[in-house]
Amino acid sequence: MAAKVKDIAPSQGPVVSCIIIFLNGEAFIAEAIESVLAQRFTDWELILVDDGSTDGATAIAQRFAASHPGQIVYTEHPGHENRGMSASRNAGLRVAKGKYIAFLDADDIWLPDRLSVQVDVLESRPDVSMVMGPTLLWSSWNRANLPDRRPWLATDIPTELGLPIDRVLEPPIVAIGFLEKHGGNVPGICSLLVRRADLLAVGGFEDRFRTLYEDQVFFFKMCLNYRVIVIDQILDYYRQHPDSACHQAGGLKGDAQWRPVFLEWLQDYMIGQGFTSKRLWKAFRGEMFRFDRPRLWKLLTLPRTVADQLNTRSRRLAIFVLTPKFYNYLRRKLRLSVVDVENVR
Repeated sequence: MAAKVKDIAPSQGPVVSCIIIFLNGEAFIAEAIESVLAQRFTDWELILVDDGSTDGATAIAQRFAASHPGQIVYTEHPGHENRGMSASRNAGLRVAKGKYIAFLDADDIWLPDRLSVQVDVLESRPDVSMVMGPTLLWSSWNRANLPDRRPWLATDIPTELGLPIDRVLEPPIVAIGFLEKHGGNVPGICSLLVRRADLLAVGGFEDRFRTLYEDQVFFFKMCLNYRVIVIDQILDYYRQHPDSACHQAGGLKGDAQWRPVFLEWLQDYMIGQGFTSKRLWKAFRGEMFRFDRPRLWKLLTLPRTVADQLNTRSRRLAIFVLTPKFYNYLRRKLRLSVVDVENVR
């Protein structure tokens, strides 16, 4: 039975350190901060890390920090430099004092129960280092500016992690699942809670990943080394818009450019840490094959690529017609896209 938030023993610092990094984004950052202030769980600190903003986001963040002294902290790199997302998250970690760490991007929002639900999970499972859940790809926020003749553009799509729910997942099964799905089904960084001590123990983020794949480096470090638990409750909204960091970094083109760099880092990391799981290395080699022999890989996976494209379109239609809750219920009943957690060796 989950421990109730009110029963958590008091600590010298806050229970949760929330970290928002931002580079500009004056249009959305206030809404992100307000979503933290609206949390039903109140034993938190919020660290706002400015990655060299040049618009009004800096002033907005500083105003919130000034109006909530002791609970909201503003910080920046020396000289107001831009050092990238990983370096900024690490800067937030250096300031953080909480038992747990939660991340929120400056253009996304949390629902009011975001912290209370996930704190309860980790308090009840001291053997687990991270809890994560699905997120909502949030397009309807901009419904008024989308063409009426294309209503599917405003469809909000819940992500699917493809992992067993409410079950402790031993390492490295989650990392294997990420590799076997070729980078798909990785949770949003805004939809998890992690123990600060464990995140610091694996070295936090890698500064050289300035934009794309900074989150996957983090996920693999955690999921290769620690137990994880997955919940089936959407507690955050991931705003879809052309000014997001992913779009600015080149979208799918940027992803294709940086995934080999990430995989090279991952190979070095797994060798350096001495990981020997046969299934893990098989999944890794299968993913590397995509880049070592790209033409052959495309040919061999053409049927799956076509099926995935059809699935994406049918998902949008199904979610547009059905409620997201009923849609996910059907997928669980049909056992679709669930990673096999047995035979990990």
